[in-house]
Amino acid sequence: MAALNFSAPRIVAPTPTNKLLPFEKALLDATAATLPAADARLLAQQVLCINNIRRVSDWKQIELYSKRWLWHRWPAGVLFARKEKFRLATVSCRFGVKDAHVEVWAVDGHVSALSASTGLSGLSIAGPLSILAVDPGS
Repeated sequence: MAALNFSAPRIVAPTPTNKLLPFEKALLDATAATLPAADARLLAQQVLCINNIRRVSDWKQIELYSKRWLWHRWPAGVLFARKEKFRLATVSCRFGVKDAHVEVWAVDGHVSALSASTGLSGLSIAGPLSILAVDPGS
């Protein structure tokens, strides 16, 4: 008798693309805590504007957008003075027992991405998040 070989579709829980997951918000809050007061206020306002999230490459890169109509637009009043690409901070954290280093990037005056060398999709379910240290960017 021949064995049947088939690949069952992978069941994946739906992940919202219009709001931050709790661990993403915690990483951004930890970043804001290390910034000068004026920049921390701007980052907090930018976080409130995020309504479109793109998680790519096993969530090694999480891109953050403020989308209005069909375009990505950030309100002018919430932008940083710096417009070039720069690192806001590197957050050293632990998901359960697994360590990770997440870089928080800004470009064109707004927070743009969370980036890690290991995929955050698996880490995000590995256990509770603990922020170990935050290294302010350049």
